Amino acid sequence: MTTDDYLSLLVNDIHSTVISTIGQDNRPKSRIVDMMLTKNGKLYFLTANFKPFYTQLQNNSAVSITGRHGTDTMSSYAITVEGDVREIGNTYLDEIMDKNPYMKDLYPTPEKKATLSVFEVYRGTVAIFDLSVTPPYQAAFQLGH
Repeated sequence: MTTDDYLSLLVNDIHSTVISTIGQDNRPKSRIVDMMLTKNGKLYFLTANFKPFYTQLQNNSAVSITGRHGTDTMSSYAITVEGDVREIGNTYLDEIMDKNPYMKDLYPTPEKKATLSVFEVYRGTVAIFDLSVTPPYQAAFQLGH
């Protein structure tokens, strides 16, 4: 499988991930964030500009994103993306909203939608750890190259 294949699994099969940033207190901050889109070897998510998460991304571009798929430990795989993000505004926002219709319920008005900003993970590494196969499979790939 390729980097793009693993990013597609992260978006389509796992979707809800744990994403960690660094707060203003230089301590890690984690939350659940849906991975919305993968395109041209890059990963996309969004957040609203009034959230502390948005401010953390503005202050430090480093993120760590992990998602797990499976019903128990030995039938699961995990994908981790560690890298840097950049804000790309409303680029791909309509595509993301169409692909993830629940977002229209969360941000139903043009005013609320206008608070959203898309972020692109444009460089870093993508790692897979798969315990559903014997022996377990582990590999890492470059993102954005």
